[in-house]
Amino acid sequence: MADPFRARRRLRLSAPVNRRFLPLTLSSSHILSVPFLLTAITVAGTANAQTATTPLSSVAFSNEVEASLVRALETLKDGGIKPALKEIDSALEKNPNFRLGHMIKGDLLMAKAGSPVAFGPTAQPDVVASLRDEARVRLNRYFDAPPNDSLPTALLQLAPHYQHVLLLDSEKSRIYVFKNEDGHPKQVADFYISGGKMGFEKAREGDQRTPLGVYHITSSMGREKLPDFYGAGAFPINYPNEWDKRLGKNGSGIWIHGTPSNTYSRPPRASDGCVVLTNDDFAKISRFVEPGVTPVVITASVQWQPREQWQEFRGDFANALDRWKSDWESLRMDAYLTHYSSAFNTDGKGLADWSASKRRINAGKSYVKVDISNLSVFEYPISPGTPPMLMVTFDQEYKSSNNSAKMKKRQYWQREDGRWKILYEAAAS
Repeated sequence: MADPFRARRRLRLSAPVNRRFLPLTLSSSHILSVPFLLTAITVAGTANAQTATTPLSSVAFSNEVEASLVRALETLKDGGIKPALKEIDSALEKNPNFRLGHMIKGDLLMAKAGSPVAFGPTAQPDVVASLRDEARVRLNRYFDAPPNDSLPTALLQLAPHYQHVLLLDSEKSRIYVFKNEDGHPKQVADFYISGGKMGFEKAREGDQRTPLGVYHITSSMGREKLPDFYGAGAFPINYPNEWDKRLGKNGSGIWIHGTPSNTYSRPPRASDGCVVLTNDDFAKISRFVEPGVTPVVITASVQWQPREQWQEFRGDFANALDRWKSDWESLRMDAYLTHYSSAFNTDGKGLADWSASKRRINAGKSYVKVDISNLSVFEYPISPGTPPMLMVTFDQEYKSSNNSAKMKKRQYWQREDGRWKILYEAAAS
């Protein structure tokens, strides 16, 4: 029987997308006259977008640079090169090191002069391609926004001490900020980011990739303590985590940081593995970060679900966790051990050793009581085609007829034969 949760993880939502403003319906003459900018839009899949009803004036932009890009495009649909130039000039006045803005301005000026191609054979193809990619992902944020009232499956339960969580979509070069509202995520901001030159899913030192996984910010480093290369500051993260180490991954020095003083932004794939924001956006995101606490979830692509389906996904795992706890407390070891995967391994112990140890420990007990608090549940980013996996962390208070203990515990659960099972379990740091 097909696993409904595996299917749901691959789900492409059919709900109407809220593009929030009238998208472009550009004529072929406009596409020819402003090739660089509109090629970026075509790649982003917005040229044939359906009409939305929300006016441009009501859009909540991440920053004024992206606002200028979108407004410039909006004027171009009516052939308004002059007002488009005004928008780009406004962005460049505030951010003179914005290379994409200069490229677009050059295209617009050439179009105004009647030249069909602003960048011919003498242009640097790598530079043009990287700037086109930046235009594409920045504009995708507004032309291909997540559906209304949808939530990311990556964030299923937020522990009370997490005020905010950062969620990174590597495919869209975007980092989202979510506020914790009674354990539920509520999006409050999002920003363009640059990642590793060789993409994501870091495996080894020096591979120039950004890791995929669930991490937390370990510390904060101010501008005054860093070379200019890191810009406004840096937030190191705890890569590699315990799951990375289990998979044999290595490397270090993965930071979220700003840009040099002579640079506004970097292309989507430009770092040696770090996550890079503009200095202005780094300052904004800093308001949501608590060093040593704030989680950072880095995904290949954020999967959004309608709230009802998200609640169902969340509730299904909550039931599995409750059954695990109940079977442990019942001292029915056969039932308890069915919650552990055949691939279970922790501290070098496989399922057989783990089972023997648990049976021995519980043999002389007359009762067990387990209380769970401060629960967090994140869908762990994994390779496509692999069953969903969750990283679960909680405070555990254990009492039995001959022992009692408190600990912070971490588990990794995965869908196996149609149900959630534990792959890893140990104390969490």
